[in-house]
Amino acid sequence: MVRRDSSSTRDASIGRRPFLATAGASVAGIAALAGCLGDDDDDGSDGGSGGSGDDGSGAVANADPLGEPVDSEAVTWDDLGDLEGELTIYSGRTRDQIDPVFVALEEEYDGLTLNVDYDDNDVQVNQILQEGEATPADLMYSQDPGALGELERNGAVQALPGDVVDAVPESYREPDGYWTGVTGRVRAVQYNSERLAEETEFDSGDDLPTDIFEYAEDERFEGIISTRPNSGTFRGFIQAMVELEGEEATREWVRAMVEDQDVQLFSGGSDQAEAVNRGGDDDPIVALGNSYYAARIINEDPDAPIRATFTENDPGCLFSIAGVGVMNDVEDPELVAEFVRHLLAAEGQEFMMDANGEYPVVEGVDYVGDLPDLEDLNPPTFDLSDFDMDLQEAQDLLTEEGMTV
Repeated sequence: MVRRDSSSTRDASIGRRPFLATAGASVAGIAALAGCLGDDDDDGSDGGSGGSGDDGSGAVANADPLGEPVDSEAVTWDDLGDLEGELTIYSGRTRDQIDPVFVALEEEYDGLTLNVDYDDNDVQVNQILQEGEATPADLMYSQDPGALGELERNGAVQALPGDVVDAVPESYREPDGYWTGVTGRVRAVQYNSERLAEETEFDSGDDLPTDIFEYAEDERFEGIISTRPNSGTFRGFIQAMVELEGEEATREWVRAMVEDQDVQLFSGGSDQAEAVNRGGDDDPIVALGNSYYAARIINEDPDAPIRATFTENDPGCLFSIAGVGVMNDVEDPELVAEFVRHLLAAEGQEFMMDANGEYPVVEGVDYVGDLPDLEDLNPPTFDLSDFDMDLQEAQDLLTEEGMTV
C-alpha cells in the first residue's frame, strides 16, 4: 500500500470539483436495491430515513441503537461500482485500527491507490482548516464524532449523497448528512475473569456493578481499576457525564477515582487491555475503556481471560462512532462517493468487526463477535452530533482533579 505524507500533495487542489455535482451517476445502477442504499435524488437535508426512531426533532435515541430492522440484506461490494483512481485520506485513526479495510480495498481493486496521512484527530482537523480550499484531503476518517462536528461547524465538509445518508440511522450521523458514522464502539468495563473473584469478591462479571458511579465508590476496586484519560473517547465520556449527570457529580467521580481508588492510568488502550488480560500482580484487574480493545484480544484467542461487561443507561456504556466527512471540493466525486459506499457495504462493516472488534452501523449487517449485540445493551440517550472536538472543558476538569498521564 502506498503511503504519502500530506505535505507531498499540497498542490492537489487544482481542478477539484464539488462532491455532489456528479456523485449521483455512480449509483444509478444500484438505486433500486432494497435496504441500506436509498434513492440518490434525496439531498440528505431532511435527515434521511435511517430508521433510528427519531421523531424529527433532532434528538437521538441511542437506547435502541440499531433502530427498526429492515427486510433486506446490506449492499455488497459486488453491487457497487469499481474503485479506480487515487484518494487522499486524513486519518485520525491509527494504522492498526483502520488499515485492514484499506488493504482489503486496494487488494480488491488494482486501480485504486489510497494515500493515507495518519495523525491525531485534532492535528488532522487543524491541518484541514489551515489548508482551506487548498487541502489535498478528499475525506477525513475520524476516530470520534467530535472532529467531524468541528469540520462541519467550520464549513469544511459537504453533505453526503442521499443514499449514503439513508444507509445509516440518524443516531449515528450528522442530522443533515454532513458526516456519517462508519463503525461503532461502546464504553465497557473490561475485567480479568480468572482473577476477578479473588481480587474483588465478585463471583463473576455478571455481579459487577451496572452503575458507573459505583466503580468510584466501592472499595473493592481500590488499586485494581484502570482507565486511559488521554484519549479523546475518554474525554468524550467525561463530557457526556457532565451533560448527563452534572459537573459536580462528574468532579466527585474523577476525584474519587484518583484519591480513593488509586486508579491506574494508561496512555494506550491496547496496553491497558493487554495488562488486564495478563493479570499479573501489578496489573489492573478491571479497566474502563472501549469494548473493541477486549474484542480484539478475544477474537485472536477465545480462551483469553479478558472479558467485558457494561453499565446501563449511563456514560459508562456510551455508544460512539468512528466516521468520515468529505471535503467541500474533491477531484473525483464519483470515486469518493463509491469509496464511502464501500465502507458502509457489508464487506466494509465485516472487516472492521473481524479485525477491530467494532460494531456495524448499517441495518442489514449483523454483529458477529464475542461481545453482546447492541440491542442487548442499554446505552444512554446522547446526541453524538453535539460532541465538541477539543473537549477542552473535559480536559480542564481532568487536569484540575489530577487525572492525567
